[in-house]
This record gives sequence, C-alpha cells and structure tokens, in this order.
Amino acid sequence: MAFLVSLALVVLGIAVRLKVDETPAFQQIERRRAASRIPLAQLLRDPGTRRHTLLGMAARWGEGAAFNTWGVFAITYAASTLKLPRTSVLLAVTFAALLMAVLIPLSGSLVDRQGARGTYTTGIALFGLAVFPAFLLFRSTGIWGFAVTLAVTLGVVHAYFYGAQGTLFAALFPPEVRYTGMSVVYQLSGVFASGITPLLMTTFLALGHGTPWIACGYLATTAAVSVWATSRIRPSDMYFATGSASPQTHTADLSSRTGPGVRGPVTLPHRCSSARDFALDPGRGRGRSHRPRRRQRRSARSRHRTCLQRYVPHVTSMNIG
Repeated sequence: MAFLVSLALVVLGIAVRLKVDETPAFQQIERRRAASRIPLAQLLRDPGTRRHTLLGMAARWGEGAAFNTWGVFAITYAASTLKLPRTSVLLAVTFAALLMAVLIPLSGSLVDRQGARGTYTTGIALFGLAVFPAFLLFRSTGIWGFAVTLAVTLGVVHAYFYGAQGTLFAALFPPEVRYTGMSVVYQLSGVFASGITPLLMTTFLALGHGTPWIACGYLATTAAVSVWATSRIRPSDMYFATGSASPQTHTADLSSRTGPGVRGPVTLPHRCSSARDFALDPGRGRGRSHRPRRRQRRSARSRHRTCLQRYVPHVTSMNIG
C-alpha cells in the first residue's frame, strides 16, 4: 500500500513540475541561447565551480549523516540495543518526520530573512552539539524520552537547516551549470554522507561494545567539517542573494557602455563588482598570486566582461579603465 501511495506522489510531483515556470535566470539563458552543451565539463573546467562543488559536498556531509542517523540508524539502535518496542520506535520516527515536514517551510521563511549560509551553518552546529546529549537521553529515558529527543533532533533541528540547503547549493553555481552542480553536490556526497552512515554507525557501535560514544564522535566530526566548509563559501562568490543578511548585488552605471538596451544604473552580482574593483585597484589581492599585477588586472577585466555579458543582456563591449 505504501508503494502505491508513493507512486501517486510521483505522478503528483510530475504534474506540479510541468506547471511551474522556469526561473527568470534560466529563461534569460534560453532567450540568449547560452545554455551549456556539456555542463559537467564546464563545471569541472572552471576553478570557481570546482571549488564550490567540493565545498558543497563537504557542507552536505553533516546533513546526510544527521538524517540517516535519526531516521534510519536510530530505529535499529533503539529496537536492538536499547530493547525499546519496535512499533513505538517507528511511531516516534514517523512523528518526528511529520514535524520536520511541517517546519521546513518555516525554515525557508527564515532563510529569506537571515540568509541560507548563516542558517545552514547554525543548524549544522546545533546538530553537532546535540549528538552526545541525544544519545545520552536515548539510553536513559525510555520510549517517551526517545520520542521527545527524536522530535527535537530530527523534527526541529534538522528542519532548521534542511530548509536552507537547496538555496545554499543553488547559489554556488551560475545558471548555465546550476542544475548539474546541485546534482553533483547532492548525489555524489550521498555516497559518503548518507549511504554508508548506517553501516559506519553500526561498526562504531560494535567497536564501542554497545556504547554509542565513538559513533557520536564521528557525527560531531561530520558536523564540524560541514560548518568549516560552509564558512569557506564566501558570500561575494555566490551567484544570487540568499537573504537580507547577505546581499550579493552591486549597482553600476552602464550608461557609458556600448550596445543596445543598456541604459543607466543596473544591478550586478557582487562577483562582477569584485572583479572590476580588482582591475581598477592594482593593490588588491597582493600576495595571493605570483603573477605580475598587469596579468592579474587583465584577468580581472576579462572576468568582469564575462560577468556583464552573462547578467546584463546586450552588453557587447566596455571600458573599465
């Protein structure tokens, strides 16, 4: 019966997706016929997107480990090790999952106000801090303590940062490779972040002779890695704003630029502005590269030109000094 219900949900999902318009960014690409023919090659060729792919995969490690611990491993641990009633354990997990589904939209609303990067970092940090107390409560409070603890860790804490995940990963990539970039981050990280987590947790439980503290150390480590990776994602490198707390736009006057349709001030991504500022200020970035300043400024001009042509329709040439 459950599989039949899931099939109906698949059909419903397809119907909804077919009725949803593409985002303005993708519509602009279609109008300009700028879609990448081999997006995976473009993703791996560009140093910036390669960096964001690796950071995104590391950032997702904690989330994948968290969900598969609370939603999968906890069932076996509670029923087999703690000897709690299996039916009650399943009901507790179901309640926590439903609570998470209810709270995820609220997390998305929070992202609109605080930004995806900060929300995700805070949530992953809370997960890391909650691991040891959660397993201590699992072991000492019986089925009701297990249910309440799981409601907090899976239903509340996980929902808090899960709602930010999609926005954060989408902002890592330009529209031409955004779908491919998000897929690579999510699916490849699923191998080590999600797929093997129950196996690792069971192994660590055996190494600890039935105590969960080695497994807890592993989970805390995944949270620490994810917090570090997310903190390494510079707001100025993100391709669109993810909340009022982290604006990534810059207003520039293109009235002197040539090309039809360019009039007055327009809003550019922060990365366009950063490249232009570097090109105009030869002192920026000193010590980051051994290349002569002239070559660095030439490269910055090229990045700014490419960025303008990507985000501002009809820009064909410019002079940035």
